[in-house]
Amino acid sequence: MAKTRKSIKEQAHAHRGQIPKGARKEEIIRAAAKLFSQKSYHDVTMDDIAEKVGVAKGTIYLYFDSKENLYLEIMEETYEEIESILERETAKSDPAPLKLKKVLGLIFKFYLQNLDVLRILSRDETHLIREHYEFTEHWRLRRIKLYEKILEKGINEGSFRPFKTELTALIIFGLVRSVMFYYKSEKSAESIAEEVFSMISEGILAPGYEKAEAARM
Repeated sequence: MAKTRKSIKEQAHAHRGQIPKGARKEEIIRAAAKLFSQKSYHDVTMDDIAEKVGVAKGTIYLYFDSKENLYLEIMEETYEEIESILERETAKSDPAPLKLKKVLGLIFKFYLQNLDVLRILSRDETHLIREHYEFTEHWRLRRIKLYEKILEKGINEGSFRPFKTELTALIIFGLVRSVMFYYKSEKSAESIAEEVFSMISEGILAPGYEKAEAARM
């Protein structure tokens, strides 16, 4: 057995020498994301990931000491990337309505370009790993705060009517999440963002409905 372990270690180091460390790690993350998007967390093994990458399993352990840590890093990398994109956008001086529309477009564009991660998120396996639940909750709250910041800006500048920003931010968060996971459409990210923005800004009542209803009463 000692000879087998040594052989695996030697193979792993040989692979490390052929490909830069950062590139190999990203290759592992991409392959693992593909597998986790196709099967549940418990159905994916480190052997599966090694086979997908085309390396010895020992190579995987040079970068990730467990399947849990690899899974968490996929999620962490995704959240870091999208939130960084959104925060750069919200730092601009655009009026709040335009800012919100752009943020929606960026979210839909990002996940349409990262469908493997979107499938993982839609499966919602946060209950499987305590650490996963903890940091997804952290990012959920961070996204809601970002929406609140845009809404507060809109109220202050007069482009949004006064309302409870916390509740509205939660509604937007839930709406966007549901559209990402369940809305089947061939439309572009920009078109989907436009539809969602219209729903948020205009609601579902037809123009003049409230006055007509009041007149009937």
